[in-house]
Amino acid sequence: MILAAFALVSCGPPAGAESAGAQQTPELTSPSAPASSDPALLEPTVQPVPGPPVPGVPPPAEAPVVRWIPIGPVGPNDPQEGRMYLFAQGRDCEQLRDGVDGTTFKDVWRAAGAVCYALRDGTAAQWQDAATALSAVQAPPEGRCLERAVLAVVRSAVEYHNANPATAVPVEPGTGEACPRKLTGLTVVDENFVPVPGLSRPSGPRAGGSWVRLDGYYVRVSEVKIDGAASGVETRSDGDYSPVYFRTPPAGDKASITVTITDTLDAPGEVQFFYDDTAPTGGPGTPSPSGPESPGSDSPQPSPPPAGNTGTEGP
Repeated sequence: MILAAFALVSCGPPAGAESAGAQQTPELTSPSAPASSDPALLEPTVQPVPGPPVPGVPPPAEAPVVRWIPIGPVGPNDPQEGRMYLFAQGRDCEQLRDGVDGTTFKDVWRAAGAVCYALRDGTAAQWQDAATALSAVQAPPEGRCLERAVLAVVRSAVEYHNANPATAVPVEPGTGEACPRKLTGLTVVDENFVPVPGLSRPSGPRAGGSWVRLDGYYVRVSEVKIDGAASGVETRSDGDYSPVYFRTPPAGDKASITVTITDTLDAPGEVQFFYDDTAPTGGPGTPSPSGPESPGSDSPQPSPPPAGNTGTEGP
């Protein structure tokens, strides 16, 4: 009997083991902290398996997204289109709708407004309106980088919706810039910052003191250079994306000066200002009561912007 009992015990499972197919998970504890009774703290973090994918199994494809309208930068010499671009970038649908009449390429901004509403509310009727507005757009010419950037983005949003009508369009921030930063010209303005008529080229008295607007695409002009050197000239601006004005220095023995700028990124381009005592100056004018006395303070705009959010968060 003793031998039989010993045989039965030796055939049983080892101490502490479970039945086959129900392997016990060891308790996870930290050597520096007591074990927790919270099951969530005991779950290991899932990490991707290192190394190449399993043969015959393709890697998961990245889900497509629509990259929204990138930084312009807007053209300070084209204020209405610049504001509309910022409204489109910030998806300010109401401002896009209300500002169309002041633009040159109205069909582009109408399509942008229609897509804005469709992205916001997502009804089938709004997406149909967006597709209809987009079909009426004539491609802007090469030089209209703001409108061309907007058109490419709103077209991609409509195409995504048409391919995935039951899915919300995934929109992520845009990358890069729509327009290359560059200085393209100069515009002489009077003391009220209104362009002086009758000038065939940017010019003013040899005594200096003419107010001149920098034309082109830029964000934050940190320096106006004259003939390649830091000038120290007086400048005025409302800040990022706003027109920058500078006051010309005296001519000395020069007939003209070459103007370049330094921006937060490279901004090529050089333009000339000519000294000519016979050039019209637009009269002495009366400076605006809120006119600034130092760079970076508030200054009058060429035209008042509409109320509302500009939709920009910096360069």
